[in-house]
Amino acid sequence: MTDEHTLERAYKVPSLRNVAERAPYMDAGQFATLAEVLDHFNRAPAAATGHRELRPLRLKRVDLRQLEAFLRTLSGPVAASEPAARRTQ
Repeated sequence: MTDEHTLERAYKVPSLRNVAERAPYMDAGQFATLAEVLDHFNRAPAAATGHRELRPLRLKRVDLRQLEAFLRTLSGPVAASEPAARRTQ
């Protein structure tokens, strides 16, 4: 059992499988590329309300490129044994 506030603002985080093929990114679709998403988290700008929940990652450009390359490796054909409903997610 959880109290009523435990799941406030909670949502299911999507899988990273095929993340490179699922643009636009973020909850409002404000980023068109993985590079834009990584740059956002690297800078961690203040939110429109002025409150910041993120801390800047301060990664070097080479690290960001390597992270994007890794995320692209998570794409590939879906196994034929998976139900059709899962293949479209």
